[in-house]
Order: sequence, then C-alpha cells, then structure tokens
Amino acid sequence: MQFFDTHIHLADFENITPDELMGNLKQAGIKRCVCVCSRPQDFQKAASFAKTYPTMVVPAFGLHPWYIGEQVRGFEKELERYLKLFNVAPIGECGFDRLKNPDFEAQKEVFELQLALAKAYHRPLLLHAVKADIWFERYLPLLPRKSVFHSYSSSVEFLKQIIKYELYISVNKRFFRKQDAQKIILQTPIERLLIETDAPFQSKPEELQDVVLQIANIKQMDLEKTAKILYSNAMEILCDG
Repeated sequence: MQFFDTHIHLADFENITPDELMGNLKQAGIKRCVCVCSRPQDFQKAASFAKTYPTMVVPAFGLHPWYIGEQVRGFEKELERYLKLFNVAPIGECGFDRLKNPDFEAQKEVFELQLALAKAYHRPLLLHAVKADIWFERYLPLLPRKSVFHSYSSSVEFLKQIIKYELYISVNKRFFRKQDAQKIILQTPIERLLIETDAPFQSKPEELQDVVLQIANIKQMDLEKTAKILYSNAMEILCDG
C-alpha cells in the first residue's frame, strides 16, 4: 500500500538529513506528502524540499495562528510570492486557535488575508481549528471547496457543516483517542477524508498505516481499497489543482 501524508512539518525534524528523512517516509509507505509551514521563516525550507524531491513533496505556505504575534505586516506579500512559484501549493497551516489565544480580531485579520489569497489563486486552505468552531462558522460558505480541517478535533455537529460545504477533514493517530472518533469516521463520507501524521509533533510516519487500518475497520471496508481511496482523495485536491 502507498500513502499520501497530507500534513507533515518536514522543516521541524531534527538530527536527520533530508535524504534520510525522505528514506524513512518511503519505508513507511508514504509516496507523497504535503510539507506545511507555520510561518514565513519556513517558506524557503518547504520550497527546498519540493524542489529537491518534486515527485514526493507538495509545499504548503501559510501563517499559523500561534505565530501571528511574531510577524511584521506584509507577510502576505512573501506568501503570495511563493504561491506564484508553486502553482499547486495550498495555503497552510492557517486558521484559528481559541484555546491558545482568545483574541479573535488579531487572528481574524491574518486569516482573512490568507483566505483572500486562496481565492485569488484558487488554492485550498489547510486549516488549524482548535476550540474555534464558532469562529469558523461565518467562513464555511466562503472557504475554497477543497479546503481541509487538519487533525480534526471538532464536534460531530460541526462535521455536518463541513460535509455540507464539500470540505474535507484529515485525521492522524492521535485522533483515535477521541471519545467520538468512531462516530466521526462513520459520518464522514470516505470521499471527504484524508490522512496525515502532523509529524514530528502528533504522530510518526510509520504510524500512518495504522490510521488507514482503523478507518477501514470502522467503515468495514477492504484495507487496500480504503488506502487507494484516501490516496486518490489527496491527489485530487492537492496535486490536480
């Protein structure tokens, strides 16, 4: 089986060379991955991975809500420059985190700048959403259709809205600790589901196969068929434009 890791922070791995890291991903069955950024300081690193390993790495560029206080005005110009360099690059990781920062207005300004670029360049958003369902509700009709709520941690009720607007969720190994994980998987159409590691933070590359196994078991689907559908989902929204 082959997997598409739709959310991995390649620039944040330590004490390993890029070639060794890519070798580890291949050994784990990961054929392709999305190298996400948390802040502009990561942009060049993601671009370098994409240029060195073009058949394996899709870069994503964005400003994470945790780091908005570090940025000077005008970050969106640098973001736009990289979007022009990589014509299928999504924007992310971006979004809202009400647990980390209760200041909606500060996060709103940064998010709306990225949303505007996503619309202008027809790119999906890779979304961070922690305790922020109520903040996101106004934006759901405005999001690019192929946008992804990564490392899904919201409610079953919010999931219904995501599905309504033809958006996606992505899950990793940690997701299955949730009490309602099985219910969320059952209520998510397989065509709206993606997998990720969020490595090196939330899980390991070698654990991605277990994520597919758990999805297949919950949905009572054949394992290889499940893996193929999940891979195809990612290719459609992250590589095919």
